[in-house]
Amino acid sequence: MRMEDVEARRAYVQRVRQSFDQPGRKYEFEKEQAATEQENDDFLFIKIRFLIAVLIFAAYVFCDQTGTMIYQFSTDEVAEKIAKDYDYMEAKEEVMQVFKSLH
Repeated sequence: MRMEDVEARRAYVQRVRQSFDQPGRKYEFEKEQAATEQENDDFLFIKIRFLIAVLIFAAYVFCDQTGTMIYQFSTDEVAEKIAKDYDYMEAKEEVMQVFKSLH
């Protein structure tokens, strides 16, 4: 090999190395990791919602078995209200009454 070829090859290798050292450049494994983190966050949100739903259902079953009333409502009344076709303005008023009773 001639010295010019060696120098040209050395310069080429240096340019290739510098192309990988660009700040802010994302490598393929970093891009995939970011997408995986987003999927994990979404899955965590679903798991938390499911856990809350299970806890609410367990509280309902507990109140039904023990006859406990929550804010003057029995589990039978709650089941009737769930099954009832609601006017949303009426539901809003009931929610406001519950919040007022909390204060």
